[in-house]
Amino acid sequence: MRRITAGVAAGLVLLAPLPARAAATTAIADPVAALRAQVVPGRGVTVSLIIRTSPDGRRIATTRTDRVVGFRKGGVVETDDTTTFYSSISSEGLKEDTLFPSLLIRVKGASYASGGELIGRLPLDKKWVRSREPRSGAADGTVDLFRPGTLRALLATASSKGSRSARGTIVASRIPGRPFEGWTGRGEKVAWALWFDAEGRVTRLATATSRHADGGPEPRLSSDQRFTGWGARVTVQPPPENLVIEAEELPEADSSPEELPETVEVLS
Repeated sequence: MRRITAGVAAGLVLLAPLPARAAATTAIADPVAALRAQVVPGRGVTVSLIIRTSPDGRRIATTRTDRVVGFRKGGVVETDDTTTFYSSISSEGLKEDTLFPSLLIRVKGASYASGGELIGRLPLDKKWVRSREPRSGAADGTVDLFRPGTLRALLATASSKGSRSARGTIVASRIPGRPFEGWTGRGEKVAWALWFDAEGRVTRLATATSRHADGGPEPRLSSDQRFTGWGARVTVQPPPENLVIEAEELPEADSSPEELPETVEVLS
């Protein structure tokens, strides 16, 4: 419920640096300060995120999330996500509802979920499940630009930096919020690349990492986030109350563990 009025390491190739003379005469904006200036109550940004996982180094599973981000007082971030899962991995044993879009709204300290695995579980007169506990979505499995300290931590490990782009490598455990949880250990490294507009605002964030494997192909995970509409007026709203059921009132799922897809573990 929202209203707006306004590959792997090889895919992280950045723009060529400016010539020395041009660099000397062009003021480089501070991306951290530019991001801080955007966190204004009532404003926000749209994020398009694609996450690709390759559990065996060959087959690909793709998750796409279209997210609207709204900023509130005190730096609170509210989100409205629509996520779709695609897979070239064999669909044998794959739950059909996995292929339906899932919706997740996080607003006013509560999470509202619909679609996806909830299809068939909701009463006929309800469309949303409310949880008072934090509920994570697919987009939370990668780097969160809006978590305090994230952008600064990335830029501190830059191997190259220009007025419109930067890139580097960081140890996964040093990223605020510990993204890629369950995918990487404490020592795995994450390659990252950032692109900025003329005002220093982030327009794109790409990451890539792999997990060490003994004797086999290394499982890989990459993400690509595009940021558009910085400063738009955004209102993230909860669903109508008459369409909401509390999480503790939701009927139990009628499924057994063996029916769950093999890809669940590597995508979580």
